[in-house]
Formats: sequence, structure tokens, C-alpha cells
Amino acid sequence: MIIGHPGHELRIHHWVETVHPLTVVLTDGSGRGQQSRLASTLNVLHRAGAKPATIFGRWTDAQAYEILLSGNLDALIGVTKELAQTIATNDIEIVVADAMEGFNPTHDLCRYLTDAAVLRAARETGRKIANFDFTLVGPPDAAPAEIRDQCIRLQLDDAALARKRIAAENYPELKEEVDAAISQFGLQLFATELLRPVTAHFLTACADRPFYETHGENRVKEGHYDQVIRSRENVLPLMQALWRELDLPA
Repeated sequence: MIIGHPGHELRIHHWVETVHPLTVVLTDGSGRGQQSRLASTLNVLHRAGAKPATIFGRWTDAQAYEILLSGNLDALIGVTKELAQTIATNDIEIVVADAMEGFNPTHDLCRYLTDAAVLRAARETGRKIANFDFTLVGPPDAAPAEIRDQCIRLQLDDAALARKRIAAENYPELKEEVDAAISQFGLQLFATELLRPVTAHFLTACADRPFYETHGENRVKEGHYDQVIRSRENVLPLMQALWRELDLPA
């Protein structure tokens, strides 16, 4: 499992407690000047029987944003190679990571780096490596009609859903997000966990601006940030450069 922020594992908690995945977390989840969330995720993983990988909070959120704003290709190449090596040396057959939803640039960065690492590891090992995503913002059972029959669906019984809710309620840094998600979708919807096959790498610009651009513009107006991370100007050119440097198929 590769996630951009600690806490994302809660969305697929039953899969985590069933599979016990080796877990990569790209950032520490510290946000804007806040504290790391890694300890809370370590607690979730420990209780679920999963274990952390060597990349576990490699960057602060601020460092991840600066990588995107400054176009630090070397940092992304290094992490992608390390991820690919982790996949290869541990004989990983299935990788599950954040979906690309345009909500947060770190979530989308996680998806790009996962795709690149899976492609590189498959080329180096000659093995087929399955690549799946899961939603973080949209409904947990959302999937395009054309891939629904290829998804991995876990239907939680009452006991599994109760354990999932307890894990979420015992994650203090995400209390507001957990309450908001249950209020928006209802608890029962989270009894479904859907892993969706990734079939494209989105190395073209989106027709619409992602949410994180609008959010970033508001934060700049409020004086919290100096710059806005933009898909077309910052993220996409950097990802295209990463693909070229690693000689990956588009």
C-alpha cells in the first residue's frame, strides 16, 4: 500500500487487516505547520497486522509542495526508484494506492509516483504487477461502469465495520474529517471497500481545474501560502519529465 498522507489507510481498513500490506507513506501529514500524524497511522497498522516500509513519512507536506513548485525532478526520481526497488525485492504482486481525484496535489503525486514505480518494477522483474487505487474524497464504492467488474470488492460484516469505525475514532488528528465523511455518506456506505484497477497514467492535462487550485488560490488570498500549485504549470510537466527520465511507457 502506498499512500500520500497518514490516515488514508482508514478508507480501506478491512483490506489492510486482511492482507497486512507493506505500507509506504510519502509524507508525515503535518499540513500547514501542524504535527506529524505518523504515530497514529503506526498504531492503525500495528493493530491491523501491517508493517511500515522504509519510506514512511519521507517528506513533510511543506517539502512535498515545494518539490512540486520548484520542479525538483531529482527528488521524485530518487523516490520512484526506491519504490520500484521495494516492490521488486519484496516480490510484491499487488499495489494499492491513492486515487487521482484532483483534491490534493499530494494525493495525485502519490498516484503518479505509484504508477511510475509499478511500471519500472514490472520492467526490471519481468513480472506483471497489479495496480489498484481507492477513493479518498468520493464515495468509497464509486467506479466507472466499464471497470466495475474488474474491481476488488470487500463487503464488511458488522464486526469488521465496527473495527473500522473504532480505528477511525481513535485517530485524533482526523476526527473532523471522519465525522464529516460519515455525515455526508452515512456509516453503512463505508461497509464497502472498492479497489479499482488503474489502466491509464493521466499524462495529459485535465479539462477542468482541479479542486486544489481553487483551494490554493483562497489560501494565498488569506495569506497562508505564497504560491498556488497548478496542474498544467507545475504537476503535469514534472510528471512528464519523470516519465522521460525513467523511459517509461506513456
